[in-house]
Amino acid sequence: MGELWRLIPEYLICAGAIIALFVDLAHLDERWAPRAGALFAAAAAISAAAIGPGGELFGGVIALDETAVFARVAVAALAAVWLLWVSGRGLDPERPAEAVSLALLSVLGGMLVVAARDIAVLFISLELSTMPAYVLMGYRRADARGLEGALKYFLLSMLTSLMLLYGLSFVYGLAGTTAYSGLALGPATALRSVAFVLVLVGLFAKLSAAPFHYWTPDAYAGAPAPSVAFVSTVPKVAGTVAMIEIVSALAPGVPDAQVILVVAAVLSMLVGNLAAYPQTDLRRLMAYSGVAHTGYILAALAAGPSGTGPAVFYAVAYAVPSMALVLVAAEEGTALDDLAGLAARRPALAWASAAWLVSLVGIPPFVGFFGKLYAFTVVIGADLVWLAIVAVLMSVVSGGYYLRVVAALFFKERVDAVPATRSVAAALAFGLALAAVSLLGVASAPVLEFLGVSL
Repeated sequence: MGELWRLIPEYLICAGAIIALFVDLAHLDERWAPRAGALFAAAAAISAAAIGPGGELFGGVIALDETAVFARVAVAALAAVWLLWVSGRGLDPERPAEAVSLALLSVLGGMLVVAARDIAVLFISLELSTMPAYVLMGYRRADARGLEGALKYFLLSMLTSLMLLYGLSFVYGLAGTTAYSGLALGPATALRSVAFVLVLVGLFAKLSAAPFHYWTPDAYAGAPAPSVAFVSTVPKVAGTVAMIEIVSALAPGVPDAQVILVVAAVLSMLVGNLAAYPQTDLRRLMAYSGVAHTGYILAALAAGPSGTGPAVFYAVAYAVPSMALVLVAAEEGTALDDLAGLAARRPALAWASAAWLVSLVGIPPFVGFFGKLYAFTVVIGADLVWLAIVAVLMSVVSGGYYLRVVAALFFKERVDAVPATRSVAAALAFGLALAAVSLLGVASAPVLEFLGVSL
């Protein structure tokens, strides 16, 4: 029991997933499942913060360092906000309780991913985090378009999971250990570089990094908007931390590691930002936006060990406003024209949406600005000034398509809009998301200091 109590947050998430499955048997209202799930996720986030860093567990296969603690809290808190919104608005699937259970199982996998320090634990946890997402993306069985997108997601993700596993097998063969701490041992060889590339391909596909992003727009456009809000953020934060940790462990033994990361960062920033411009569906726009933001994360990661903290912080800074905006689309409609006139119908939500969009652009005082500031600063510190310039230019470009959404909210009219019913839970979820992008911006310095970033 000396180590088990540090996994109380994971026990809470697992308990919530099991309880959600039995809501139907108890003949309770279907909204009891997301309500219970939100409570368990919030309790998991609070307990993870209270437990704090705790060193290695179970012989070193899990480590609760500062990065893991921050990511555990973020994953559980994002899930709590999502489930709170669901408890107010519903999912409208065939089996809502099972959807909540699947989401919590994905959260459980994500919380184990960020703490994993062994490639066997990493792979198992990563699959636990992503497999429920396949089901959530195609949850409406009567929706052929959604099933097509979910099938693309499933097939490509399975293929790249096998490539990831293949690369990890090479890594194990070369290092003779599954522990992260020993993965860079031995001479730099061509086989080690091949293994590094295979591992990155598997992780890039899960994080929608170019050129392995092609499944993302179709999957997001076909899936229910609430599912997109979850899948595009919660597993992505966990996957980002996994990529950071595994790259940090492997890169010292791969001479071309920085070149590979820089190329992927530039491709992701260019493809994501430029392809987002012509989109008229907010889900597709956010899909390409996610590709671009993955590029910013990769740019920070290319800076070396100094980029680890800013990359983790940026992943959370992206996830919060992204989830909130897709949930707005779930209420109002996913086409940009559906959002027209929101400022007249729901002014508070329109102004909150504007704040989330401004944060994604990277304008102060919101968290997106500080995320980009510290990420680009470490890139410059690594003598990659040209890469920082590309990232800044692409951030300016992103303002064009984000401001299109702002223009729809405030400067267009929609005469056929049906007023949304009031929901205290959904309003609270949006309020928490707005508070997060504001407070994380104000508290960015102490958070980054906690993550080991020298300011």
